[in-house]
This record gives sequence, C-alpha cells and structure tokens, in this order.
Amino acid sequence: MDNVAKKVKDLIPAQWQEAFLHTQKDIIEFSFEPDGELPLTTSKAGGIGYVPKRMEFPVNSDGRPLSLLAQINFAEMPPLDPYPSHGLLAFYVDYYDDLIGADFDDYDNKDGYRVLYFESFEEESYSREEQLAMHTPFADEEQYLIVDTELAMLPALSQQILLTDSIEFERVFGIGKYEFDGFDPYDEKYDDLMGFGTQLGGYPSFTQTDPREYMKNGKQDHVLLFQLDSCFGSGQDWEIMWGDAGIGNFFISLDDLKAKKFENAWYNWDCS
Repeated sequence: MDNVAKKVKDLIPAQWQEAFLHTQKDIIEFSFEPDGELPLTTSKAGGIGYVPKRMEFPVNSDGRPLSLLAQINFAEMPPLDPYPSHGLLAFYVDYYDDLIGADFDDYDNKDGYRVLYFESFEEESYSREEQLAMHTPFADEEQYLIVDTELAMLPALSQQILLTDSIEFERVFGIGKYEFDGFDPYDEKYDDLMGFGTQLGGYPSFTQTDPREYMKNGKQDHVLLFQLDSCFGSGQDWEIMWGDAGIGNFFISLDDLKAKKFENAWYNWDCS
C-alpha cells in the first residue's frame, strides 16, 4: 500500500475512503536546497534563469525587468503525464509591484508576469551579469521578493488526494469540503493530506478562496499547472514567502497544457 493510501485508510472515515482514493493523482513535489549560483538551465526557485537573446527580456509596462520566480527543466524531472519530457518552463513575476505582478481584476493581464517555455537551450542566453545589470537603473526602488536567494528545486514523484478547498472538491463529492457528516477536515491530523506544498500538477491549495469559483470563459475548468508555497530553510537561512505565509498558483487549460501553450497560463496568489 502506498503512503497516501495508508494515510487515507488510517485517517478518513471508512464510508469515504474509496471515494477519496479514487481522486488520487500523480504529482511532482519539490524540496529546496541552497546551492550557490546554479547553471542557467537548472531547475530552481529564484535567482537567474535561461532567456535566449533572440527574444526581448520580459519587462513590465514601465520597462522594469521581471524576475525569475521558478523554472523547471523537464529533463531533470520524473515523467508526469501530460507534462513535457524535455524543455524548460519558467515563471517570471514583477518584484517591483507590491502585488507581485498579479492583476486580481483581470487575470488575462500579463503585464506583471510571464510563463515561458523553451523546447531547447541551444541558443545563447542573456548571461547572469547581463540580467543583473538590467536591474541596476532601479537599484533604489523597493522590491517585494518572494524567493530571497537561488534555490535548487529537488523533484520527487508523489501522489495527492483531493482534500484541498478547491472547486474540484464540490464537483467530485457534490458537497462542500466542510459539510461532511462525522468528518472534520479542520482537524490537524489531516494536515499531511491537505495538499499545501510546491508541486507540478494535482490539486491547488489556497489560504483564501479558489479564484476559479468566480470565473467564466472556461477558466473555471482550468487545472493547476504549478504551485509555489511559502516555506523556510533549516535555521531560517532562506525563505520563500508570499505576504503572510501565502501560496502562489499558475493555472492552464488541459488542452493548452497538452499542446505546450504555456504562454496561456494565468496566475494567482493569496495569503492569510
């Protein structure tokens, strides 16, 4: 019996166990490790990434450069359907904006963030020095860093059940997460099944409300692409922090995910 199935058998009331196990999905979970300056194409959170010189470096409407939030080199990942088996997926956000580039009134407004995908790394990239120099004219401006250093992202294939407070939950079970008879999901014993963490795929987590509940034009059916959660390093020598211990999510339609049209992904974050 795998670890998730054992936890379900141990923790979830018997009448609900089969239903919850039926929601199990493969995901890639990430842990973090500070490792100095990493190669431009390595999977990482924060720091400097790969952007080929053939394209304009991503900036906001004021000309301020966006910053690397995280990037995934799929050659370093275990296989996860329907994600690619190769290429680099990168997430850039606006650290000069106190909303970190998110537009909560218009999720299609990508002025403050970009999702980039590169099939290969053969072309010359902007160097670390060139990218750092882009920020020099704005050195006196405040930045709202989410990742305060450059961290290696270490992947592990895992499983997740649907125990997050998301729109998928009511669709699957027909009732809200907190309406189960004899089942209190607020109980801390369920924390390991809740879904918080940094991951590719699976079910998203929120500290507030799933924004898809209020969306139309198909976005209510979009799936989690990537989630970056707040966390601390051992001894708190590094941190990833969204406001007051929040969480960031990127969503995409399943068709666009399969077609690798990652530029169509959209972005949300919230905090307590």
